[in-house]
Amino acid sequence: MATPEQERELNAQIDQSLSSAAAVLRGVQNRSLTREQESAVAQVQSFIRQAREIRVSDLPAARSLAQRAAILAGDLAASLR
Repeated sequence: MATPEQERELNAQIDQSLSSAAAVLRGVQNRSLTREQESAVAQVQSFIRQAREIRVSDLPAARSLAQRAAILAGDLAASLR
């Protein structure tokens, strides 16, 4: 069991990663993407959805999924430059 302080920190990390990933998705919304980039968008969306679903029962797993979404979204953004 996590302490209230640990839960706050995990939630802050989750929020930050989800926000970062969502910002990238908003930025690519009206762009023409390759198949690989479209696949990355779908994977980021999947990680975000999974993180939100599992957040209520497993904060560390939700943080991991949110971080994966943010990293993949960062890679996607870099591929568009």
